[in-house]
Amino acid sequence: MISPLLANLFLHYAFDKWLGKVYPHLRFVRYADDIIVHCNNQQEAETVLEAIRTRLSECKLELNEKKTKIVYCKNAKRKAKFKTIQFDFLGFSFQPRPTMNRVDKVMFLGFDCAISRKSEKKIIETIRKTEFHKWTNSDIYRIATYFNPKIEGWINYYGAFKKRELQKIFNIFHQRLNKWVVKRYKRFKGCHRKAGEWIRQIAQNQPTLFVHWQHGFQSA
Repeated sequence: MISPLLANLFLHYAFDKWLGKVYPHLRFVRYADDIIVHCNNQQEAETVLEAIRTRLSECKLELNEKKTKIVYCKNAKRKAKFKTIQFDFLGFSFQPRPTMNRVDKVMFLGFDCAISRKSEKKIIETIRKTEFHKWTNSDIYRIATYFNPKIEGWINYYGAFKKRELQKIFNIFHQRLNKWVVKRYKRFKGCHRKAGEWIRQIAQNQPTLFVHWQHGFQSA
């Protein structure tokens, strides 16, 4: 489609070039029409926001006021109280999080990103909609073949930061897989505990069967 390309070109001149000229000391990130501008304090942020609002109006554009907000990047060094300390960008949630110091291996409060709740819910909904726990005519290899490309994509993208935050997603997946085992194999007589033991045995014998098993996300 040519429309997104033209929109991107328009914003390059309407926003990128303009901001670089008017506020050369500020850093910003833009992906399509999603934009983050880094300011030094609240007063500067409010001034820049109003300038952006005016600039877009001059270009016959307007801000999405519901999504636009000033966020305080709170961490161990920035301790002031502020109403909004979290934002989502490109499927990730940026907010204060416990972070490990890479040098001293000591935990501290950092401002870091991980998969957002919205993205997490979307993936879980994707898993649930397949209703693969009802695929009683299939074996576990077909399930792996179907899901592995999706799982690999989720891990490659969202696992780039705080990969362990994907654990909830794979817990849901394993719950569904457990249900599939109970429905598929009558010898378990509806016992989810025994089904879980069977899955763990498969994971031990064939650790590469599912992509997420290779990353340490195995059934509890």
